Amino acid sequence: MFNIVAILPVWADSEESSACLKRVVPLQATMEKVTELDGIWGIFQKTSELQNHSVQGINLDKKIHSILFHLDYLCNTIDGIPFDELSDYVSTNLKEKGAEEFKKELIILGKSEGEIEVWFEFSEFAVANRHRPLDPQKIFRTIQSSQPFVKKYFEIADRINHRKDMGSIIQETQSLTNQIENFSKTDPYMSQAIYENSRVPYADFDENYGGS
Repeated sequence: MFNIVAILPVWADSEESSACLKRVVPLQATMEKVTELDGIWGIFQKTSELQNHSVQGINLDKKIHSILFHLDYLCNTIDGIPFDELSDYVSTNLKEKGAEEFKKELIILGKSEGEIEVWFEFSEFAVANRHRPLDPQKIFRTIQSSQPFVKKYFEIADRINHRKDMGSIIQETQSLTNQIENFSKTDPYMSQAIYENSRVPYADFDENYGGS
């Protein structure tokens, strides 16, 4: 048995994708500087007056990591979302056997009707979006809009590390978290990336009954 959890597909290598990823690299480098300090959560933990607010620190860390993950995802799926192992398995069997026959087979193999429904919906989504295009210029705008968040993230970490202007750190940490949360909902491509990744289900199936 093996588990599949939000498997990333094998990305197509294109000039547009490569150019897009290069724009993300500086943001990743900035984030990694904070990671080297153990993240905002780690810095809070090591700072006595901030220890009771560590949850706010880890929430901000998660938001920043989410931004970088989804920017990377957007760049890599400019020309569509390649099938992952689960979508390939389900779509192939649906095409060859039909929904009813394949559903019976999955029930025999121990899958619940609820799980099967999720798999079928995911397969439909995967097929529909396999060649969905994205506008590189719009992705670039999303990257540009993300830059101030990552810059502020580093500034907060650096200030704590050097114990400068500590009085407003907690408020600024929460404010930045709220700003990123709003951005994730209102930026068209960032919200699309989050939605698309939310469609990938957890899957647990036996490799011995692959696709025939």
